Amino acid sequence: MPAAESVAKLVAKLREEGWIADPAKPEFQNVRFWPRKADSFAQKTGGYAVRTVVNQWGKDLAARTVGSTEELPVAIDKEWLSDPDREEVRLVWPVMASGALPVKYPLTHRPDGEVSWQLELHRAPEYVYPISDNIDALDTECSCGEDQEFEWDEAEVVPAFRASTGIFAECEECSRTFDPAKRTATIENPFDKSKEDVPGGAAYRFALKVDCGKCFVEDARLAFAPPLVALLEKEFGRSFYEVGSLY
Repeated sequence: MPAAESVAKLVAKLREEGWIADPAKPEFQNVRFWPRKADSFAQKTGGYAVRTVVNQWGKDLAARTVGSTEELPVAIDKEWLSDPDREEVRLVWPVMASGALPVKYPLTHRPDGEVSWQLELHRAPEYVYPISDNIDALDTECSCGEDQEFEWDEAEVVPAFRASTGIFAECEECSRTFDPAKRTATIENPFDKSKEDVPGGAAYRFALKVDCGKCFVEDARLAFAPPLVALLEKEFGRSFYEVGSLY
């Protein structure tokens, strides 16, 4: 999990290079938000944050959404990200546009006509593992025999991460550090059905995600835009796995 300061610097770089909306630029007036319910949270700064919070609203989905969501500040800094209330967080920048785009499109293939997507940064102290038909489960058993997988109890909390399970980064039984990269899981390309065994599968404590909803090009070569990947790798000095999923 990268330090809060490193993530804050990445956000500034994403804005500087035009991957996320900048409220200080004239182009911001042309930004529309997807889904439309994001308007109330993103209209001032272009983005919002979703946190894991204690569930005070039971099964009231609308109240849970509002209670776990907040506007992003114009400038995200280390202090804001380090707040204990944002221990598990998704930073979200939603866009909907047609014709000329107010920000750069984050994938290699852009659909014709109107497009919509959310660029997200995820950060968590424990591993997050997406649930999807094309992502195989990962072996999560510690050397001591204790299973490290867990689920967020939605009766108790409103989780920041949707359609996911968690994996403890440290075993509570024996205090061993759990390293998902020492195991592999099979990832299937949702378009051509080709398969690859990936160290750690789709487990992460930090990720950049692009959620396109139903607005994407069905092509097996669909991937993150190379300049976006290069930016991420330069900022953190390491390579990243890319995983595609339909849900």
